[in-house]
Amino acid sequence: MIKISTESIFKTNFEALIYVIIIGISLYILNKLVSFTVGKSKKIPLKQKAIINFTLKIATVLVIAYFIIEGFPIISEIDPTYTAVITGAISTAIAFASSGIFANFVSGIILMLVRLFEVGDLIKIEGDKGIVREISLTKMKLETFDNIIIEKSNNQILSSKIVNYTKKLGKKKSFEDFKTKILAPQDIGFDDIYEITPESKLEFEANLKKAYDSFTSKYYPKLYNYTFIMAFPYKGFRMIMKKVAALCDLYNEKNIFRIKPQFDVITFNISIIVKFRLLTFNPQKIFDFQPKFAQDVYNIIYKLKI
Repeated sequence: MIKISTESIFKTNFEALIYVIIIGISLYILNKLVSFTVGKSKKIPLKQKAIINFTLKIATVLVIAYFIIEGFPIISEIDPTYTAVITGAISTAIAFASSGIFANFVSGIILMLVRLFEVGDLIKIEGDKGIVREISLTKMKLETFDNIIIEKSNNQILSSKIVNYTKKLGKKKSFEDFKTKILAPQDIGFDDIYEITPESKLEFEANLKKAYDSFTSKYYPKLYNYTFIMAFPYKGFRMIMKKVAALCDLYNEKNIFRIKPQFDVITFNISIIVKFRLLTFNPQKIFDFQPKFAQDVYNIIYKLKI
């Protein structure tokens, strides 16, 4: 049980108030500084960032609560019986919060504070890919590409690796700003596996401009940048990729993903591993058409392989 001393840290209530205000402001600045520093770091995983920020917030609340209880002389004048009841309640709350019973509840609060994902986001959690359909204080529901609803506890989510394919582009400024935010490294000065021509570059630029001009609000919609990999045989690889490039052109003509599907070789092993990237502003498009697109690519591989 937490014990409160009969003597206060500060001599007067006014002195205690001044110190509590100073401590509160200092902790607020510290929170902002740590949050900014951690947020900018590319070496710290997203899950660790969430834990650091939440832990600092909890520590801040506890420190301020301590100085309020121990610092104000007026607190020491409260009847010891009531003090015992209050401290007992605090101890019980802490005990329950640290138990498995409330683990999901606490994890739910963390998720709502750090907002790792939102309803409608396209994410991957421990191999399960899909769209977030529901978030509560104890669990979340994920609909997979097989149209299966998976429930995951918030405590399980926090201990898992999370990949969010959703990106907030922010306020609409200019076309150049839009390109900077939307382009990936392979779009800038990287030679694709098929020959880059001025025509293909102009086509990609035209697709981006078309997408940019379609925005009516001053804020960009969320961008869903979904990637997946497929293995290709060495035999007939260039012929296969020409057919795949034509397939990408077909999807682009139908305006299915808003921007033409992109692909790049990422490694060579027993087979050639190619990464595909689908860009859209509607997660349901990826949800509905990505399995079909992947099947179309597989059909090309299978037909040309034999």
